[in-house]
Amino acid sequence: MARSSTILIPLALAALALGGAALAQERPANPEAARPRRLPPPPAGARSVEVVNADAPVFLAPRAGAPRRGTLAAGARFPILRRVAGDGCSTRSWVEIDEGHFVCERHLRFHRGAPAGRSQPVVPEGARLPHDYAFVAYDGARTFVHPRDYFRDEYYSALGEGFGLVVDGHERYGGMSFARTRRGLYVDADALRPARGSDFAGVLLGPGDALDLAWVVRRGARVHARRGGPVERRAGLREVVHVRTVERGWAELGDGTFMRARDLARAELQAPPEELPEGSTWIDVDVATQILVFYRGETPLFATLVSTGRDRPTHRTPEGLHRVWVKLAFSDMDNLERDDLERNYAIERVPWVQYFEGANGLHAAFWHDEFGRRKSHGCVNLAPADARRVFELSEPALPPGWTAIFPRPDEPTTYVRVR
Repeated sequence: MARSSTILIPLALAALALGGAALAQERPANPEAARPRRLPPPPAGARSVEVVNADAPVFLAPRAGAPRRGTLAAGARFPILRRVAGDGCSTRSWVEIDEGHFVCERHLRFHRGAPAGRSQPVVPEGARLPHDYAFVAYDGARTFVHPRDYFRDEYYSALGEGFGLVVDGHERYGGMSFARTRRGLYVDADALRPARGSDFAGVLLGPGDALDLAWVVRRGARVHARRGGPVERRAGLREVVHVRTVERGWAELGDGTFMRARDLARAELQAPPEELPEGSTWIDVDVATQILVFYRGETPLFATLVSTGRDRPTHRTPEGLHRVWVKLAFSDMDNLERDDLERNYAIERVPWVQYFEGANGLHAAFWHDEFGRRKSHGCVNLAPADARRVFELSEPALPPGWTAIFPRPDEPTTYVRVR
C-alpha cells in the first residue's frame, strides 16, 4: 500500500529489519554460538514452551546481535530441543525450538502440552479476513478508555477520517453502541464504517493449464458472434474469459465468440528472469495491464488482477527484480510522520504482507474494490483471497505459530519482477 518514503513499519518490525540486514552479513553465525553452554533441562513434565509475548523474536544464535529469523504468535507452543546460556536476554537463558532457532526464555513459559501452533493469520471459518475491520467516517472521531468517558467528554485520542481499526467487539452503554478496538479503546460505533473486503479472486491454474486468461476491464463490454457481427451478450466487469487468438484488434474467445481486445486485460506467458536460480518461485507484475502471475520456474500457477501504485512520482511501484525480504502475517501501515500531506492514513493489522523493496510489498487491501486499476501508494494491492493465496504459495513458507519470517540467503525465496 505504501511507498517506503511514506510508511512507518512498527518498531518491532523495524528492529527485525535490522536483524534482516544482519542476516545477509553475519552468516555463518559465530562458531561459539553453535556450541553454547547447556543449562539444566526444563522442569519435569514440560513437553513444550508456550509463547507469552506476541511477536516474540527468533534468532539464529543465542546471543546479542545474532541475525533474526522471524517472530512467533502468542499462545503457540514449540518443542524444547535444549536450553542454553547466552547474552542478549534478560534471563540469560535461551530455548532452541528448532535446529538453529533460539528464543529468549523471557518470552516463554514451560508447558505440559505437546507443541501446537496455528498458521497465521488465523481466518475464522466463512470469513474473508482475519479480523473485523472498520474505517473512521469523519475527522476528529474520538477514542475513550471507557464508554462512560464519552458522556464526560474525556477522550483519549482523536482519529483521522479513513483511519483503519481492528474491532474486537461491541458494547452498549448509556443507550449507545461502542466499538472496542484491538488496543482496548472505545469508539462511538456510528463513527465507523465496517470494511468487508472484496470478494474478487484470481484463477488458480492446474497442471497443464494454459495461461490464456483475460479479464474484462470495461463494464458492459460487447461479446460478438463474429468479428463485427451481432452482439450476443454484455460481459461483466472483471469477468474471466479464455482467449484463443488476438488479431486486428479482435480477441477470439475460447467459446468461439469475439470481443474487442481493448476491452480486455490479457495475461501473457513470461520467461523467468535470467538472474533467478532454476526452478525459483517468482511473481510477475505487469503495471500496464495490472495483472499478477505467480510462477514456479517456467510454470504459471496463479493469475489475478491487482492495484499497483498510482502514476505519480512518489507513488509508482518500483520497477525491476526484487527479492522478498520478509513475510508478515500482519503489518500496521501509516504515513503519520508526513506533515507535508493534506491527509494522512493509518491502518492496523494489514494481513498477508510480503515486502520486496523497502516498505513496498504485496498485501491484502480490504479498503477498495478496484483491482485492475492503479490505486495504491506504491505497494501491490491484492484482494484478500488473492493476497492469502500468493502468501501461501511463496517461499519460504511461514511455519505454523510464526507471525513473520526472514528468508535466509541460502534457502529458496520468492522474487518479484515489476515491469
